[in-house]
Amino acid sequence: MLNRQRNSLFIMLLALGLVLPGLIGIFAVQARAVEDQTRNVQRALQSGPTVTPTFNFNTTPIFSPTVTSQPLTNPGVLSNTSPLTLYAFIQAPVGVVQLPYVNLIGFGSISRRGSVQIRGFVNTQEFICTKSPCVIYLQSSSRLVFRAYSDSGESSEEVVASVSVTQVENGYTVKIDTVSQFTAFSDACSRIWSIRDEESQTWDEFVQFPYQLNTSKTLHTLVARLILNGVVDASSCPAGGLSLGLDWPTGCGLEKARGAMIAWQNQFDDYIWLASRDRGIPPKILKMLIEYESQYWPGNSRFYLDEVGLGQINQLGVDVLLRRDTSYYQKVCASVLSDCTRPYASLEPTQQALIRGAVVASADATCATCANGIDIDKANESIDLIASMLKANCEQVYTIVKQPYKPDADVDAATATAAAATVAAGGSAPGPDYEDYWRFTLVSYHSGLSCFQQAVLATKKSGEPVTWENLRGELKCKGARPYADGLMDNLFAFDSYLYQPHDALPEYALPTIVPTRTPVPTPTVYVSSARIIVQVYMDRNGNGTPDPDEWINAMTVQVTIANTPITQRTQNGIAVFDMSGYTPNSAVDVSLPGLYRSQSLVLPESGDVTVIFKFDQPILPTSLP
Repeated sequence: MLNRQRNSLFIMLLALGLVLPGLIGIFAVQARAVEDQTRNVQRALQSGPTVTPTFNFNTTPIFSPTVTSQPLTNPGVLSNTSPLTLYAFIQAPVGVVQLPYVNLIGFGSISRRGSVQIRGFVNTQEFICTKSPCVIYLQSSSRLVFRAYSDSGESSEEVVASVSVTQVENGYTVKIDTVSQFTAFSDACSRIWSIRDEESQTWDEFVQFPYQLNTSKTLHTLVARLILNGVVDASSCPAGGLSLGLDWPTGCGLEKARGAMIAWQNQFDDYIWLASRDRGIPPKILKMLIEYESQYWPGNSRFYLDEVGLGQINQLGVDVLLRRDTSYYQKVCASVLSDCTRPYASLEPTQQALIRGAVVASADATCATCANGIDIDKANESIDLIASMLKANCEQVYTIVKQPYKPDADVDAATATAAAATVAAGGSAPGPDYEDYWRFTLVSYHSGLSCFQQAVLATKKSGEPVTWENLRGELKCKGARPYADGLMDNLFAFDSYLYQPHDALPEYALPTIVPTRTPVPTPTVYVSSARIIVQVYMDRNGNGTPDPDEWINAMTVQVTIANTPITQRTQNGIAVFDMSGYTPNSAVDVSLPGLYRSQSLVLPESGDVTVIFKFDQPILPTSLP
């Protein structure tokens, strides 16, 4: 049936003239090659023993999988063969708690079924947590030193944190004063577009820790999937907690599933954060796209479109990735073809279809033999693919927007002249900004490049600059405009749904205290709690001090420490860099990139260091030359 539907769709598109030449090969070979290859790949992926986390979501909103000892990676054509890297983080509760505590979290770069332990010291007392996350209750302000360890011998970098505990009227507050870790992120799409976010929005920021992506949103479609697939038992509710159509939860079903709903939408955050770091895609954008596409249920909810996984990936989207990302193509090709010396674009259509089928199969986490019908490890590993596809679409929309416009023969001379002037290099007409480009990318991801390209051509033909405001009315494909606008509206509201549990949760592991056999010295690792405050102003009146109207806004400031650059833009002439976690007495370089202004300093252990960049008013001539 799928085969006949797809062939009928292809014939209809050809008759309407809507199939681009570069896409004809995709549809033409799909019916005779993709289904067989996809089934073969899926059988290969499921040939080995599969064990997935078992969920127990009865009363609490925290996901706590039952961990079993199994091989590190999923079997299959796209198994992650890179070395396992472990990560460890510390999290403090928000607000007042009855007993002071911190959570220690560890996970691996490869989604795995083996256990992750956390071992370390609270002050001089040694502890071992056999699972992650782990709750450490504190007697008072403390220093923690810990690492994550795998059962195969790997360990994370050491984390050193200073935590203050303050007793208040109704309990305690816990604050992480310093932590010895900092991760530098780079916005890949911003570099591709050569455009920055000038509005300093939070929806495109790179958070330092995965738990900073945790949300608490009511997701009705997700709740329906949790009930239907047995993750949540709503049998005590009328109609089993679902409406008659089985696609919407009742009030009782929603209440039964609330804890599971929160836990499920946050269980992928570790790998969203990791893919964000590795691919340069802002993590909130990546998480919101997954929510918008699948509501975090990695099954195929739209079978007639052959879309699978958390990102509802299909053949056309994968084709963009394989054409743009040579390294990804080589990784996949080696598992499908014996000869990968030719680029993807030059392969026979049947070979291209085989490779695309392998990629799509790798993202399909449905599993008949797995608990709840979902292979969670496979879903986690597919997130890097989604981030890679977003980056490929970033590149492709930029190429389309920057293509020179060639007027049709039937366009009148005045319109052609106006259009050419609008899109000419160096023209005065404003071009797309950072947010515009993200909307373009979302349209391309959701509706395909052909839809976006036709809208760009229509916008240029009208003589208007290619901005979202001008292009959105030219989108003819169904659902493209509401998809981009709706997803961006949700991004603007992302921070209003941020979630952190208040009290320590019983599903988290507790540490085992190791008896001290010999005196253990206090760790000698020290970290800074200093700040660097950079001030930039134009001394127009020459008095040597900044006046209120002399501050320079949106000036890029870069702080480099330990060969790691940290960049901010000034607001009201000031940029503040929190240097918590770095080693005191480290050399620091503070500069204004591109303006050849820099100052050097040594990072103190605490306090504020002020760095001032003063620009003098240029001297104007008093008479004409």
